Amino acid sequence: MLLLGGNFTNQSIDWWHGALDSTGDHDGDLISRIGELNLNYGLTDDWNIQVNVTGGNRSMNFPGVPNIHHRSEGRTGLANTKVMLRYLVSNRDFGPGDRFFLGFGLSMPSKQMLKEDPFALGKLGLEHTHFAMSEGVYRGVSEIQFFRRTEESPFLLGVVGRLDVPLGPSEYGYLPGSEMALAGMNYWQGKNFFGGMPYFIVTGQFRTEDYWDGVVSPNSGATIIQAGGGLAWSVDESLISFNVQAPVFFEANMVGEETSVDSRTGVWIVSLSVRKMFDLFGLFGEKNKEEEDEHQHADKEHHKM
Repeated sequence: MLLLGGNFTNQSIDWWHGALDSTGDHDGDLISRIGELNLNYGLTDDWNIQVNVTGGNRSMNFPGVPNIHHRSEGRTGLANTKVMLRYLVSNRDFGPGDRFFLGFGLSMPSKQMLKEDPFALGKLGLEHTHFAMSEGVYRGVSEIQFFRRTEESPFLLGVVGRLDVPLGPSEYGYLPGSEMALAGMNYWQGKNFFGGMPYFIVTGQFRTEDYWDGVVSPNSGATIIQAGGGLAWSVDESLISFNVQAPVFFEANMVGEETSVDSRTGVWIVSLSVRKMFDLFGLFGEKNKEEEDEHQHADKEHHKM
């Protein structure tokens, strides 16, 4: 079986911080529009392989006077490619039961990365930026997924955990922190809102300190907890889902400078995803082809009537 999917995420970060120097207070919007194409293929009954390709656009809207710290600018291109191998420990497709997956893989960067230490440039009074499409490093990825459905409850509960560990610094000396992400999901089966099944989600993201040339990056590391909800629709053998999330707890530096100043951050995330499963044997099997021809013929006869 082949599962083909796509996901589009729009993240809007409205930020402000106090004066770093004579340029005064700064405020702006960092908008990330990220698309992901994923392909999952079942190798055996127990193993599958998935390839994710991520890219898009990140842009800074800075209405103030451009300075060495901030200006209106953007980055567009490929972010990374990830290959995951998953083992199905327990899988109940229908009815009550558990679904349990273990996975591991490799995330490969693109060339859309930072090429100079922005903190070193800032100390020299030179123009710099703190964001790019890719971190420029290879990461080892491990993952666990667990879902449970019972006869007593209309809810389908799920937990997904992922650990990303950099395997070394980028070719320009940047070593990002390790990341642990957790997500808890609750699907309300049997309920219908606007034709879709409602679900709720809580996510947590935890990141250790970054390094440039072996030196800890100022104000790096993050703890972010978000909550939200959405709807999932089953349309023509495809699953379409839409959700909105906002932070409950946000401890991350958006100033991106060594000086510690007062700051404020507001974040909204909107996501739309589509998944569709294909039976490769059915697509290329002779029997299915004959059935398809008969179906097309019946449609033609129907339109003639």
